[in-house]
Amino acid sequence: MASSFRSERLMYCGLEDTPRDKAFIHSILSDRTSSENATNYLVKPASSADVDSFMRGFREAFLGVLVCIPNPSAPQTPSIIGYVNLQHTTHPHHRSCTMSIRIVPAAQGRGYGSEAIKWVLEWGFLVAGLHRVSIGCFSFNEGARRLYERLGFVVEGRTREVAWKNGGWHDCIEMGMLEGEWREKYFKVEG
Repeated sequence: MASSFRSERLMYCGLEDTPRDKAFIHSILSDRTSSENATNYLVKPASSADVDSFMRGFREAFLGVLVCIPNPSAPQTPSIIGYVNLQHTTHPHHRSCTMSIRIVPAAQGRGYGSEAIKWVLEWGFLVAGLHRVSIGCFSFNEGARRLYERLGFVVEGRTREVAWKNGGWHDCIEMGMLEGEWREKYFKVEG
């Protein structure tokens, strides 16, 4: 159950104002390769002010958690491999959020992103009572688009030439999932 802040292989922790969590956020913001695929921010060296600003926004999100792999030999210090958050897209009574997710390159390709997205969708629809969750990716990030579609997100639109990367313009593909679509795909009640 999503309210346990655990899934099959992962656990989901709050972002703390510790040197370890700040160092992780700094590493994410400084990772040029990962940043170019995942954000619409200008890629530049991250400062401590950038880290503080990110952490402030993350804490103000509807849900903001670090994605971690449990460490059996040191249960109090799981390995942080990414983050996932939900932000209200409009007034909260509309029960609609936008998701962002980031998994460090060293942990990609192992299904952790899929597992974290499924957990967040379950948390959003069952625990928080959301009606709609959206997510976006740039047109050059085909892997993300295929993953989101495989997980049940539907392409709802495209913002043309919104991102400048490596001397060219790229689209943002906007995708969404409704509570009923999630229930149909993931939450079938045995009867």
